Amino acid sequence: MNRGEYIDRMAAKLKEWNSEIKNLEAKAQEAGADAKKEISSEVQDLRAKRQAAEYKLEDIKEAGEESWKELQAETEDALEDIKSSLENAMNRFENV
Repeated sequence: MNRGEYIDRMAAKLKEWNSEIKNLEAKAQEAGADAKKEISSEVQDLRAKRQAAEYKLEDIKEAGEESWKELQAETEDALEDIKSSLENAMNRFENV
């Protein structure tokens, strides 16, 4: 996969996850006080992780041909962290 394809794939994942984070925010608005506080905390954490991944993606866009491949592993780790955290949050708050 070339850099352009990789960037497009990662951008699409981030966009999808942004939507899922917004769904969690909507659940927080409908939840009771305790659940709302807990979900809001998760959302803040997810936003921070998403922002870090977006910065890494920007680094890849600006990197030279050789160095972008080195950044790819870091970006994959960041994206896996978001994916895992989002899945955990969605499962925890599924019935809220």
